Amino acid sequence: LDCGNSATTANFVSAIAACMHGSVEIDGDLSLRSRDLSPMTSALRELGCDVSSDHLPYTVTGPITRGHSSIDESFSSQTLSGMILASPGFPKEVKISLEGDSVSRWYRDLTLESSILSGWTGEYSDVLLLSPWTVGTPEIIEIPEESSLFPVALLFDRLHGTESLDYSKFQGTPVGSTVEIATSGRSEKVSLRDTSDVISPLAALMAMGDGGEIVEAAHARRKESNRIVSTIRMLSSFGIEVEERAGGLYIPGSQRPRTPSGAIDCENDHRLAMTAAVLATKVGAELSGHEICDVTHPGFFEMIIPELAGM
Repeated sequence: LDCGNSATTANFVSAIAACMHGSVEIDGDLSLRSRDLSPMTSALRELGCDVSSDHLPYTVTGPITRGHSSIDESFSSQTLSGMILASPGFPKEVKISLEGDSVSRWYRDLTLESSILSGWTGEYSDVLLLSPWTVGTPEIIEIPEESSLFPVALLFDRLHGTESLDYSKFQGTPVGSTVEIATSGRSEKVSLRDTSDVISPLAALMAMGDGGEIVEAAHARRKESNRIVSTIRMLSSFGIEVEERAGGLYIPGSQRPRTPSGAIDCENDHRLAMTAAVLATKVGAELSGHEICDVTHPGFFEMIIPELAGM
């Protein structure tokens, strides 16, 4: 199974593959191969499965033979979500002990809500009991609109004095609330516990505004790149000073981007590449590996640079 650039897919299909008799090989692109998937692979090994590596490509050999595993929720919500979605195929009840401070909770809650609507009768707690269940098809499941690219659009507008989106539709969403806190000047600290995907464009917005500190974002180190470190590298290329913290970034305010002196490596990270591209629309830049943007938004460059449309 080729998961492309999607760690979400890799985690989910790994859990599903563990329910089967036999081996399933799972792979992905170069970016996904570099990512540490040990939270999922360790949980599957505790359940009696054989997983050949913590990095793709690996082979998952099931079925599940043991009844207990543990998941550290401070790394990602995907491991728990994958287990819940795979549990209809579990051969018996499995007890999952949850550890650490959970992150990306709105994604976890979306999994819980959609599973309940599909017939799951479990409930979230420190010890989660996952029994086999029959999946039903609900009449309606409402999927929230993707909002993690909202800060990228806002960054473009702040640079160019435009208004490209109706921002009111993001009010009250986790990303919208995070961006409001970060750009209002009312708080010196901005938590990305549930919204770590936005760290790169948000850091640029804060640098151009009043500055501040991004906290509770340590799990951003496990994205397509170590997104705390790669954000520092990328922004420093544009002359924007950012300091690393254990759980995030410290960002002085009142800064403006400058033209980089050399090419910027997008580090196989689509969100880093999008942020760099938007900054480049203002001051210019040479980007290496910018094609990775197509993972999230095919046609992204044609949208932000109209002259490219039709080329």
